[in-house]
Amino acid sequence: MEKVILSTKKELEIYMNPVRQQLLRILELSKEPLTPKMISDKMGISASSVQHHIGKLMSLGLLELDHTRQINGITAKFYKSSYAMVQIGLEHNDQWTSQREVYLQEKVAQAYEGFISNKRKVLDSGQEVRPDMVHQFGDIITGVMHLTEEESKELFQMISRYLKAHDKPSEEKSPWEYALILYQAKEDLDE
Repeated sequence: MEKVILSTKKELEIYMNPVRQQLLRILELSKEPLTPKMISDKMGISASSVQHHIGKLMSLGLLELDHTRQINGITAKFYKSSYAMVQIGLEHNDQWTSQREVYLQEKVAQAYEGFISNKRKVLDSGQEVRPDMVHQFGDIITGVMHLTEEESKELFQMISRYLKAHDKPSEEKSPWEYALILYQAKEDLDE
């Protein structure tokens, strides 16, 4: 998984566009590369609009052309996610700080809503669900860990390695959406 660092206003505007976020998500969840027409059918917008957004995302290195194929005399282009880890500059305190925070809040909410929706579908299906089956459906785990600086560094490296090792789709794998929030909580309880 490559790391893409977005630092300019233009890069952030390209990336945080809601239509482009939806397009990225469709390609990240897909097991196969898709054409602009296939994407437009899923999104309900024109294929030319999808092609425009694909170009913008490719300029950031977030999408790539997988292959082309002749279909009814037309060269169809199939695109896929580059499965990059994107950093949007959370370490900066500038005019984009609030937009970055809103974007991240939406991403966490999207993952949470997806989890709740999936949980409801499973429970409404009447299927028996036991605590030992959590690996099949997902879970939300909260709590506090106590780590040294070295252990926190090790944890972030371990998570990054695991995500990188599992960022590519295949027929035998299912997509799992995630939102991990880890931060150093101070002991200041009087605030």
